Amino acid sequence: MGLLLLVLLLLILPLLLPGTYGLPFYNGFYYANSANDQNAGNGHGKDLLNGVKLVVETPEETLFTYQGASVILPCRYRYEPALVSPRRVRIKWWKLSENGAPEKDVLVAIGLRHRTFGDYQGRVHLRQDKEHDVSLEIQDLRLEDYGRYRCEVIDGLEDESGLVELELRGWGCVSSYLSHMLGRQFGGRGR
Repeated sequence: MGLLLLVLLLLILPLLLPGTYGLPFYNGFYYANSANDQNAGNGHGKDLLNGVKLVVETPEETLFTYQGASVILPCRYRYEPALVSPRRVRIKWWKLSENGAPEKDVLVAIGLRHRTFGDYQGRVHLRQDKEHDVSLEIQDLRLEDYGRYRCEVIDGLEDESGLVELELRGWGCVSSYLSHMLGRQFGGRGR
């Protein structure tokens, strides 16, 4: 009986003492207990502890280029207000699906380490010339590269993203597209 009372007391006592309930949880990051936090964030880039907002910037206008060329898909991120010390973020680029096709991973990176996927291997890399610049460079553009790309910046549990739309121009694109589609229509591989 005495042991049972001691166990119950140890379980209940922290709840009764002021200041012990609602301490921040630590798992490598500090997050405030949302039950006691007046500004618990809204899921739109607000950090639960200090009100820092992660913002990702991509161009609103469509980018135009040509098959065989290189292009830079601009993407930058920042914090509001600005942070004093840099944070390690994860970057993910992927191509959004067209007509129900699955999305295609293009590149993921943390710091200087990165991985590219599928047909993008050897043709893409991050342009990290400036602080917070995570623009994607695609070389030797192919017909299949046109479409919408998402740039996602992940900081702990927070993530924000932006879209970049890429279109190819020129007669070479039209003739390649027709050849590609006709080849599929008649059972060939196309270009």
